[in-house]
Amino acid sequence: MEPAVTLQQISGGILLAVVIGVLAWRAGALAPSGAWAAGVIGSFIFGFGGLPWAALLLTFFISSSGLSKLFASRKKLMSEKFAKGSRRDWGQVLANGGLGAFLAVVQPLQPDELWPWLAFVAAMATVNADTWATEIGV
Repeated sequence: MEPAVTLQQISGGILLAVVIGVLAWRAGALAPSGAWAAGVIGSFIFGFGGLPWAALLLTFFISSSGLSKLFASRKKLMSEKFAKGSRRDWGQVLANGGLGAFLAVVQPLQPDELWPWLAFVAAMATVNADTWATEIGV
């Protein structure tokens, strides 16, 4: 019986997550603590979930970071109410990706089940809607 997740997949996931965390920090999308958290959370999602899971997480992160930059001037005017700014810290990364990381680890333990993937999609849709609404000001 072949393992559901290989060491090569996990190693690639760790490498990808660390590179993305560093690039996001250098681009100003993540605070240093957020970059560390993204490396850890992303390692689980990319390493255990593979390409479909990585693509969904990256779509959320890139679109949300883009909206943060696009609406930065509006958020600056409301800085008294929203002190976080556009750089996400470890708490925001954990809140948005923690459940997804857990589900990515569960998926290989339940390889014939669809529910971990569906729960991941639902979790990403939820955090995406919440983040977009905050960034747009809805």
